[in-house]
Amino acid sequence: MSTNAGRIVILGAGAAGLSAAWALTQAGVEVTVIEADDHVGGLCRSVRTDGFTFDLGGHRIISEDETLLGRLRQLMGDELSTRERKSQIRLRGKYFAYPLDAKDLFAKLEFLVSLRCFFGYLGRRARNLVRRAPDLSLESWIVNRFGWPLYEIYFQPYSRKLWGAEPSTISSDWAVQRISLISLWDVLSRLVRIKKQIPKTYVTRFLYPNRGIGQVWERVADVVTASGGQIKLNSRVTGIGLDGDRVTSVKLAQNGEIACDYLIATIPLPELVQMLRPPPEARYLEVARRLGFRSIRFLNILINRPQVSDNTWIYVPETDILFFRVQEPKNWSPQNAPEGKTSLILEIACNVGDAVWSAPDDEIYRRCCADLNRMGFDIERDTIRYFSTRVPHGYPVYDLEYRAKLSALYELTGRIRNLICCGRQGLFRYNNMDHSMKMGFLAADHVLRGASREAIFRVGVEASLFEYDNVLQETRPEPAKAQSA
Repeated sequence: MSTNAGRIVILGAGAAGLSAAWALTQAGVEVTVIEADDHVGGLCRSVRTDGFTFDLGGHRIISEDETLLGRLRQLMGDELSTRERKSQIRLRGKYFAYPLDAKDLFAKLEFLVSLRCFFGYLGRRARNLVRRAPDLSLESWIVNRFGWPLYEIYFQPYSRKLWGAEPSTISSDWAVQRISLISLWDVLSRLVRIKKQIPKTYVTRFLYPNRGIGQVWERVADVVTASGGQIKLNSRVTGIGLDGDRVTSVKLAQNGEIACDYLIATIPLPELVQMLRPPPEARYLEVARRLGFRSIRFLNILINRPQVSDNTWIYVPETDILFFRVQEPKNWSPQNAPEGKTSLILEIACNVGDAVWSAPDDEIYRRCCADLNRMGFDIERDTIRYFSTRVPHGYPVYDLEYRAKLSALYELTGRIRNLICCGRQGLFRYNNMDHSMKMGFLAADHVLRGASREAIFRVGVEASLFEYDNVLQETRPEPAKAQSA
């Protein structure tokens, strides 16, 4: 294996960036990771306070890639455990199993509403047999598979809440990645045991570290630094120097300039494009300005009570409730809260700088407590304290024109021979943590062995999107060699 790759700079110490650094430093390559925040992990960070652990969102490990799982098991040892998922949807004042269960759905919905959903689905299915409406938007994709009534009851309000926009203005690509291969037929067919395959969103067992998802990336960061890599926290990039079709340096706000032979970028793609010096043509800059992210504010509540519910997640589509999802970290791992105590994470969709993003914690807490009371969870008297964490670049916004915009930026970055973009933010693509890890390893493979950059783009878009509970069986594969990328 060649170790003459030169100096590698990686922008972002999240899952993709640290995975690349992990593989590269194990191969003896000089690596510097630049991170704007004061911590590693990116979107997969954990915040710990007073014995409580709060993740930024719900990150669980599900993968069919045995090599990747082997590396994680070797890294984490007995700190990685198999967990059971239990999720519900709060809808019309009742709680429904999630993923949707036909028996539960039709038993709990009002009889006339159930009939309307059922015949609405049959009507849409019959219409699609004659002439299928194209899956252009999130709205059309869902209606084609679930019918109008169920769309109006659940999917439309949840999507409006998450995106702050009408589902008719969001690309159907979001649905393909988030609720792939599921329709009301899937729900009904599982009731009568016709289908046996388990789509990814139905998997109920997952791997999770004992002390939060950030534990993985703290451990990886330790391995990187122990192997000679540098991780520069609190370092903001202000410019990326180009010489023709190659990156030559990265300029930092406070620490001068770093020369590099390769640049692996996991920071938001639109921001990366706007940092290029000399700047690209105006049309690329305009496209970059028009690609946006939906932000998330997390209200983290420490509670002096053993448990609030037995769910890992509760989805809340009702638009008169501020948050769209509730997590109870102790149900992910008992070590996420002290003995006899628990906590909640309330996920609130917003945009940077808007009223929700900027509101004081006290105001958000009061609103959320009132909403929790309506849901049957009176926690105010047991609240120890609360605080917010914020993610400005939570979800890439797939508007109806995003593919053309993205294609233009891919074309631009693809011309820069020693630039590799990867990860959720770096490719402006919704993907899970395991996808970001694979992208990071593939980026390292490109640097070390000249493997094609195109392999990175194929991660997470495989023809088969099915995953099975048996990928998490305790029979462990042989761990990957430390230097393998």
